[in-house]
Amino acid sequence: MPYLIGTDEAGYGPRLGPLLISISVWHVDRSPLEVDLYTDLAEQISPAGTRGTDLLVIDDSKKLYHSGGSLRLLERSVLGCLSTLAPWPSTWRAAWIALTGGEPAALKDLPWYRDYDESLPIDAAAEEIDRLQNALQNLWRAKACKLLDFRTVALFPHELNHEIAALDSKAEALTRATLRLLATTLEKLPDDDALIVCDKHGGRNRYLPALQRQFPDTLVQVLEESRPQSRYRFGSNANFTEICFRQGGESFLPTALASLGSKFLRELAMRAWNRYWTGRIQNLKPTAGYPADAVRFRQSIEPLCEESGLPLHLWWRMR
Repeated sequence: MPYLIGTDEAGYGPRLGPLLISISVWHVDRSPLEVDLYTDLAEQISPAGTRGTDLLVIDDSKKLYHSGGSLRLLERSVLGCLSTLAPWPSTWRAAWIALTGGEPAALKDLPWYRDYDESLPIDAAAEEIDRLQNALQNLWRAKACKLLDFRTVALFPHELNHEIAALDSKAEALTRATLRLLATTLEKLPDDDALIVCDKHGGRNRYLPALQRQFPDTLVQVLEESRPQSRYRFGSNANFTEICFRQGGESFLPTALASLGSKFLRELAMRAWNRYWTGRIQNLKPTAGYPADAVRFRQSIEPLCEESGLPLHLWWRMR
C-alpha cells in the first residue's frame, strides 16, 4: 500500500489568527515515484484553470480563494474530500473537529470562538457536496487509489508565540510542527514506500538537522539540497520514505489539498474573529490579519482587550 503524502500551511505571514498546517495521505497502487494523481484522477479532479466542467478543483489555495471572496471552491474541495472519509461537517465547529481531530482548546477559551458557529457550506450548496462525495467514492474504486487521511494542526497565537520564543525562529517553529505532524501520521500507517512533498518553508534549503531530530532512529540521507527543492530519504531496506521540500509544492496534488485544508480553517477562524470585533466596535473594517492591516486592527481592539483581561500574547503574534 504505497503512499503519496503532502503538507502545506496557511497563516504563516499574518500577525492575527492561527497558523494551520495540513496533511493529506493517499493510497496508490504502484510505486509512489511513478504516480501523478492529476493524471490518474483527471476525469474528476483538475488543477485550477479548467473551465466549463463540474470537475473538483484541487490546487494552490491562492488560486481558489482571494480575501473577501467566495468560499465555494474551497468548500467544494475540502468538504468534498472530507465526505469520502466520514460524514462531511455541516457546521463551522464541526469542521474544526473533523480536520483537527477534536475541538481545539482555543475554541473553548477565546471569546471570539467560544460562542461562534454557523452552518456549512457557506457559499457552496449542500447538494453539490453530496454529488462530489458519490463521484469521488466511485473514482477511488475505479482507480484503485483513494484519500486515506486529511487533517490539520492549528497553532493559535499564544501557542505559536510560545514555540517561537523557545526556538527563537518562526521558520523553525513551522518546520518542527510540520515534521511532528508527519511523524504522527507515519506512525499510524502500515510500512510501505512513501513519497512526501512539502511546500518549502520560506527560503530554507537545508532540513537535515530537523529531519534527523524528528526521526532519530533512522539515518536520513541527503539526495539534493537546492533552491528549487531539497530531497531526503530514510527507512528500512524493504521500504523507503522520500521527503521533498519543493518550491511550488502545490503542483503535487496531495500538497495542494493540504493547502486548501489549511486555508479553509484559516478563513473560518477569521470569520469568527471579525464577526466578534466588528460587532463590538462601530465601523471597524474586517481584517485578513496581515502585518500592515493587523496593526490598524490591533490599535482598534487593544483597549477593549485590556478592559476584558485579554493579554496581548493571547491574540497577537509577536513575529
